[in-house]
Amino acid sequence: MDHAKFNDYEGFVEKFKPKKTTDDCYTPPEVYEVIKDWVCNRYGINPEIIVRPFYPGGDFENFNYPEGCLVLDNPPFSILAKIKRFYLEKEIKFFLFAPSLTLFSSPDLVKKICHIGVGADIVYENGAVVKTSFVKSTKYPKYLLLNLLF
Repeated sequence: MDHAKFNDYEGFVEKFKPKKTTDDCYTPPEVYEVIKDWVCNRYGINPEIIVRPFYPGGDFENFNYPEGCLVLDNPPFSILAKIKRFYLEKEIKFFLFAPSLTLFSSPDLVKKICHIGVGADIVYENGAVVKTSFVKSTKYPKYLLLNLLF
């Protein structure tokens, strides 16, 4: 009998702890502010129209979006395609964080939105390092590669 299996209390307890996923990648405030400042300056956006519907327990589909707002946020990556489709259908402007590896993974949306390939290593609040790019609601230009953010 392997007694090590029975004496590993920490390993036993670890199995029951909730695991962090890419949906738990909350953006550190200093990173968010850099992105927000860049977006506002690059596209002439008034920061007062920006909304952030993605937070623990939030419901982006029932969020109260003011007319003319811009969603600038880091959504749960696992449902990013669903989020993009929702915003396009509702004609809500968006600028969203997106994992670089799956930036073009929704073929039906590739020609409908702008993809900003940055591939920046962002260290999120849960310690995850994710190569991050962005997607935005305006489809022109279709692709924009940036190395100047980070």
